Amino acid sequence: MTRLTAVFDGILALPMPLLIGFLLLYWGCFAVVVHWYFVPWIAGRSGEKLGQLEAEVPAQIGLAFGLLVSFIAMPIWEEHGRAEEAARTEAAAYREMQEALEDDTSEPARAVTGLVQKSVEFLALEEWPQMAHLLTPRIAAAPLRALRKVIHGLSDEPLKTELRDHLRQATEARQTRLRIAATRPPTARWGIIGALAVLTLLGVGLIHAENYRARRIALSMVAVGITCCFVILMAYTRPYIGQFAVKPDDLMLLADEMRGGAAVVASSTEAPVRR
Repeated sequence: MTRLTAVFDGILALPMPLLIGFLLLYWGCFAVVVHWYFVPWIAGRSGEKLGQLEAEVPAQIGLAFGLLVSFIAMPIWEEHGRAEEAARTEAAAYREMQEALEDDTSEPARAVTGLVQKSVEFLALEEWPQMAHLLTPRIAAAPLRALRKVIHGLSDEPLKTELRDHLRQATEARQTRLRIAATRPPTARWGIIGALAVLTLLGVGLIHAENYRARRIALSMVAVGITCCFVILMAYTRPYIGQFAVKPDDLMLLADEMRGGAAVVASSTEAPVRR
């Protein structure tokens, strides 16, 4: 199962043109097999063994396939939206913390500022790359624990309360992000939708069992349609992997700003120039 998950993740990580090409080749091969082997085996070379197959039969299967795709696509897109919202909320909370500490030059505030910077850099540079293959909704985060400990030890109650609220928002957003990253789509989902896709191809092929050219054209069109459905599903099924993966852009921007601010502060506190 772990190896199968790794293979599936590797497919999802393909650039979009390669993913489209892979799925088109995959379902094109199924269409070829249906065209050359299944239909002649069931209906005969000229369709004489089967007779007339009513179009309603594959139409009902195709309808079930389309409905299942739509039912699966909606929660996938909603989860992708939650992942994006969690990333924005987390970055906004740390930005609020950084802004709350900007005008405070006391030693405890400077210590908190340094830990906020370390936490943001940890999230963007160390934790985020693990999101694509995360198997558990927990990642050890020493900078976050240190930041929480220092905030709880502040003596300035208004500042302490404000920072604790922002840290709570960031922590909740991070937990949401980790849960989404560790969630895998159930295998049965892909098995059922794949079986319906194959049945749709077979039904279309049997409808045109008596006409070789019409069968080839119909199966090609259906294979392209099935490919489009799977591209939509697979491009968004894992929010932190693939070409449309959620990126830590806001956190990276905040980390760059804080590094620049830290450099300015360091230069201003250097020893005075000799006369």
